[in-house]
Amino acid sequence: MSSFSVRFLAPQALQSTSSSRPKTWVLAAPTTAPASVEVDAGRLEPRVEERDGYFVLKEKFREGINPQEKVKIGKDPMKLFREGGIEGLAKMSMEEIDKDKTTKDDIDVRLKWLGLFHRRKHQYGRFMMRLKLPNGVTTSAQTRYLASVIRKYGKDGCADVTTRQNWQIRGVVLSDVPRILKGLEEIGLTSLQSGMDNVRNPVGNPLAGIDPEEIVDTRPYTNLLSQFITANSRGNPTITNLPRKWNVCVVGSHDLYEHPHINDLAYMPATKDGRFGFNLLVGGFFSPKRCEEAIPLDAWVSTDDVIPVCKAVLEAYRDLGSRGNRQRTRMMWLIDELGLEVFRSEIAKRMPQKELERASSEDLVQKQWERRDYLGVHPQKQEGFSYVGFHIPVGRVQADDMDELARLADTYGSGELRLTVEQNIIIPNVENWKLEALLNEPLLKDRFSPEPSILMKGLVACTGNQFCGQAIIETKARALKVTEEVERLVSVAQPVRMHWTGCPNSCGQVQVADIGFMGCMARDENGKPCEGADVFLGGRIGSDSHLEEGCSL
Repeated sequence: MSSFSVRFLAPQALQSTSSSRPKTWVLAAPTTAPASVEVDAGRLEPRVEERDGYFVLKEKFREGINPQEKVKIGKDPMKLFREGGIEGLAKMSMEEIDKDKTTKDDIDVRLKWLGLFHRRKHQYGRFMMRLKLPNGVTTSAQTRYLASVIRKYGKDGCADVTTRQNWQIRGVVLSDVPRILKGLEEIGLTSLQSGMDNVRNPVGNPLAGIDPEEIVDTRPYTNLLSQFITANSRGNPTITNLPRKWNVCVVGSHDLYEHPHINDLAYMPATKDGRFGFNLLVGGFFSPKRCEEAIPLDAWVSTDDVIPVCKAVLEAYRDLGSRGNRQRTRMMWLIDELGLEVFRSEIAKRMPQKELERASSEDLVQKQWERRDYLGVHPQKQEGFSYVGFHIPVGRVQADDMDELARLADTYGSGELRLTVEQNIIIPNVENWKLEALLNEPLLKDRFSPEPSILMKGLVACTGNQFCGQAIIETKARALKVTEEVERLVSVAQPVRMHWTGCPNSCGQVQVADIGFMGCMARDENGKPCEGADVFLGGRIGSDSHLEEGCSL
């Protein structure tokens, strides 16, 4: 993959240290870490300790920590949820909050543990709320509720399908948050632990349980992971103080719809001695300074150990991960520092049986599999039923769109919708005799086509600077405009995946796209600063997925 830069004018935004301690030498398995890694024995001392159920950084490890770590030491962010602190905040004005450092840290940092992100730069006093939606499965009732939340915010209210099979809703005001949280609980949703230094939404096969070609139904595992991560939506303080965010997925098909190579932990289906389970990949991530593919841990777990190994990996990362420069705190940096084999041993000693089986050679994912398109109409494994995939342009929906999607799921399906990492939506369980009527619905004709144009179907865009304070450029409206113009000028015979991301944090995952656009500042013909994009070429997903080393700019 290579990159270069372009510049353009902005369109209108879419509406809506040394030691005398003994040292241990180990040989690491193939990874980005050196072949031999010197590990100070003292380095393996846990850096956190439990206090009142919450894990706090020990005093002797606090030198040189980043500002976010200082905020966490000052007050456990989860207390805003577990001890009702959010009710008090909701009664305060933004002016009152901003006068006090502690409450300002609450809204700008700690509320992210409740899935709330203050849009201080572009929507002062407004918040984005991120949900937990394991495997991207949701119901019509849940969708209607989210629509009712954003509708009251008018032009400030909208929703996005994210690149982790999830919903984000926008325009939320702080005074409404207690009521919204109560409503989420009543319909079986939560926003808890969906932001900052927590585990992100567990991703699985969007066709789980209905795909004739699936290897395993991922829904039971992603649900168990989500239940463990949030302690059944009550909050799990043992894993809420990680050094950085952490992603997990369970692979259920040969298509690798779950993008395992960009997750911190990926479960890859494999059998061993007649038992079904998973080989493990670890360490995949994007950041402004570094991007890495996940690497094999040389470990296999049975289905009974899906949660224990997740817990062990998270605890090893929580206990040992660096908490200094935020650009060097993702889990792969720890793997590099310790070497893969020492990292593996740290996980093994945190397992209930104090050991990990070595990886199996019996991988179940076919290596030369041509990735299937889930958009359009496709037969399910259940006779007489089909699923229908709709293209949601750059993932943006309004309240009325959500109500209509819910109605379609009820009228033609089983009241269920599936979100995908490409920001699209699937309605499963449609009886075949209802297909014609569904395909003739105005929403599918006018907005969310099951048969989008060849370039539109591969289009992905992050939030952009319409709402996100970190984004350098606007992305969603620009992505649509550029794609429409390219389609007018160029004829292509096969899909080309184009991803847009507003900044080097790469929420739009440009490193896996055929063509990726990353927001940057450039200079125009007069030498004046203007918005631009670094252009990435040649990323791959599926069985031959690949990220280029050194992709940061």
